[in-house]
Amino acid sequence: MADGSGLKGAFAEESKPEEKSLAKRLLDVMDGPFAEIRNVAREFVSRPEMAPVPADMPKAEYREKTLDRIKMLIEEGFTRMPYDPRHGGGGQGSAYINIGEILAHADMSLAVKQGVQFGLFGTSIERLGTEKHQHLIEEVITGRLLGGFGMTEMACGSDVQGTQTTAVYDHATRSFEINTPHPDARKTYIGNAAKHGRMMVVFAQLQMAPGEESKGVHAFLVPVRDEKTGETLPGVTIGDNGHKVGLNGIDNGTLSFDNVKVPYDAMLDKFGQIDANGDYQSDIEKKSARFFKMIGTLVTGRVFVSMAALSGNKNALAAAVEFAENRVVFGDTLMDKQATQTRLMPKIAEAYALHFATRDLLTMFEKNDPRTETMAAAIKSVSSDRAMESVDEARKLAGGKGFMSEERYGVLRGDMDVFRTFEGDNLILRMLVAKNQMTRLGKKFSASNPIGKLFKAYDMGRQDRWARWANRDEFLNAEDQMGLFETRERTMAHNLVRKAKKLADRHDKVEVANLIQDDMVAYADAYAERLILEKFVKTVEEQKDPEVKEVLKDLCDLYAVHTLRNNALWYLENGNLNTELTHSLVRLEHDLNAKLRPKAKTLVEAFGIPAQLIHGAAPEPDAKPAAKPGPVF
Repeated sequence: MADGSGLKGAFAEESKPEEKSLAKRLLDVMDGPFAEIRNVAREFVSRPEMAPVPADMPKAEYREKTLDRIKMLIEEGFTRMPYDPRHGGGGQGSAYINIGEILAHADMSLAVKQGVQFGLFGTSIERLGTEKHQHLIEEVITGRLLGGFGMTEMACGSDVQGTQTTAVYDHATRSFEINTPHPDARKTYIGNAAKHGRMMVVFAQLQMAPGEESKGVHAFLVPVRDEKTGETLPGVTIGDNGHKVGLNGIDNGTLSFDNVKVPYDAMLDKFGQIDANGDYQSDIEKKSARFFKMIGTLVTGRVFVSMAALSGNKNALAAAVEFAENRVVFGDTLMDKQATQTRLMPKIAEAYALHFATRDLLTMFEKNDPRTETMAAAIKSVSSDRAMESVDEARKLAGGKGFMSEERYGVLRGDMDVFRTFEGDNLILRMLVAKNQMTRLGKKFSASNPIGKLFKAYDMGRQDRWARWANRDEFLNAEDQMGLFETRERTMAHNLVRKAKKLADRHDKVEVANLIQDDMVAYADAYAERLILEKFVKTVEEQKDPEVKEVLKDLCDLYAVHTLRNNALWYLENGNLNTELTHSLVRLEHDLNAKLRPKAKTLVEAFGIPAQLIHGAAPEPDAKPAAKPGPVF
């Protein structure tokens, strides 16, 4: 079934190109080479047993339902797809991520829990381990070994290199002793920890002897529950994080270790090994470089979160358009009102833009492109932020109806809120983007000091595109749009490095980094916006169907104009646009909204969301129907 063979149903209808509706042709473009497996996934989430979970389902019940749905994924053969064929997998990692994106339309808890089990846990074993570890992959695939990803600690948060859990090597027994040195070093918010997980990938500081300097953060396979009884193993303390704002189908928990011994083979040793003499060996000399190499292999998590957040974004927009098309206000539908178009149409354009950007990100990952880490950090930040904005706007648009549990806005908001935190806090990720970009360009040049090297790189590498736009029509030219986006990105990068250089004369590098944080965050968004537009423009250019191309061009123009309008103050301050042109952006956005308005329903139908997933589960009635009136006496 997982290969899409024999698929029947609404999402598998075959017809000649000219007979397909515009929505289906747009869906074909969005699904791309993964259309078949995405249709299989849509059929899966369309089953009655995959209907949205009631908002008031008790936590314990929801956790078991989510585990049952994990078992359904296993039965379908989906969970074999992401792994190497040498380990019993299907070698279809990108196809599997596409399945995860479709699952997110139905149940975010399921999408995230499968990501923990078959993504973080299983992928860590496969990509951080060596051949001696790969026999475990079959156990992961079949669900016989449920596990989690023990990275986050109470005190460290995003500073994973500052992990305080220790793993001390004892050469005499060829084993490691795992310890949590104090309560703030507990692992926390770990998926699958509170109830279902039997083994965890635990990140800890490797010490070759007690008290020795750490060799850096390494990953270890640590059993936490008895295979037969399910009881917590000696030395392991497991806590339950309890009820959360969202994602209550996932059993997040805390983990502490007190002199827990694991064997030599427990260390996932692809990037660092201990030889027969008990000496540490690694081809990567610096432990910080070794750490980033290790983490870089797990970047799929950020790619997936970008795509899952986009699913929730699309759910909210589809529900909002359906409501606006059917709500009549003063003789017109709500969708016909300019204010509604202003609220929804740019967000629909952003959803399309992010869709094509995340596909490009997935392609980059497949090719092992070294830029993927930076791009994933940038796009994950934008995608998760925009998803929350769309849900909020859609909820408000629906008024009191949107506040009811029978709609999904509240559940979507609760489930997706944490997407802005896990796989990297969005603020931290934006600073990572700026740091990586500064470093990447700085390597092209040599100078006497790092700040000077960066300044020289940007000063020489920047392209002077300071043209003043003459009229609003040029805002609809793809080359001019890219010119404005690139100008903003490069100017902000240049100004950022110039500021850092100036501050370096009076402060140490730690203080300099602190004083340019706001500039780094702003630059990261400019970088992301340019990436997103660049991919959207390319997608439009590739289209052969004239109607599809025209619609995507209008959406791309709306994305560009809306983004330029949001950044109008920057362009005014930097002399790229005058007030007449920034005012024209408002009028142009209104025109594009009105032009696309007749296609609003078509645009959200092209998201391919099964109808039963647009709204939430009907809540149980709180009271019995009133009895029929009887005689007074």
